[in-house]
Amino acid sequence: MVVIVVLAALIANLAGGGKKKTNTPPPGIAQVKFVASLKGASDAKPPSRGAINTQGGEILTMLNDWYEQAFVDTGRFGDGTFGDIAKNFTDSAKAQFTKDLPTLTIGDARTEVKRVDPSTQTATITVYFSQGKPTYAIAAVHFVASATMKKSGAYPLKIDQTVTYDFQKTGQGWVVSYYTAKQSQNSIVPSPSASAS
Repeated sequence: MVVIVVLAALIANLAGGGKKKTNTPPPGIAQVKFVASLKGASDAKPPSRGAINTQGGEILTMLNDWYEQAFVDTGRFGDGTFGDIAKNFTDSAKAQFTKDLPTLTIGDARTEVKRVDPSTQTATITVYFSQGKPTYAIAAVHFVASATMKKSGAYPLKIDQTVTYDFQKTGQGWVVSYYTAKQSQNSIVPSPSASAS
């Protein structure tokens, strides 16, 4: 009887029943991992470091997965509407996000890139507490990556995005209520070598 139970557990684990689902990208795909500075502010007594780390950590986890899907994991670009990312916005901000896809995601380049490797991934997240409860947060994000193109012989593409997100805390978690963003995408052209005179 014991052998049967152990065997059943082993089969369930092999079938994936005992595995935890993670957002880790498949092998061979770069992983977004923001280096973040977490801060806190309050209208009352200063928030604890634990509270700041918990709330800021939730936003950081969201940003890591968001940027993985929006810029790095080519298998998750889909049709370019990025519906899974849109859910991170309030209804009013979601409408603006749809218009700003070229600034907040890889945009049209999604069909041209073969691989994307992040180089700069920094975020300063400040969480604001009111009467001891987290109410809103501001995240200043800088993301830089280099993309290898599908077209043979094409120069790599440098993606450089700077954005400030205003988050509000809701019953569903943190959502973006407002943002200001800019992004550039430029081919990385090597400098011409000096010719002999």
